[in-house]
Amino acid sequence: MKANNLKPYHYFELLLTEIPKHMEDTNLDFLDDLLPWSEKLPVECRKQNQ
Repeated sequence: MKANNLKPYHYFELLLTEIPKHMEDTNLDFLDDLLPWSEKLPVECRKQNQ
């Protein structure tokens, strides 16, 4: 989390809400958007630049 400048609580909350939405999917490409270094992560998951 520290290396990717993420807020752990918000990041894990995102994972735990988004992954269940795709349980029936056979295409797992959505996981790329959830990786810690993804530019597509919501701003609330990122720490403010200091």
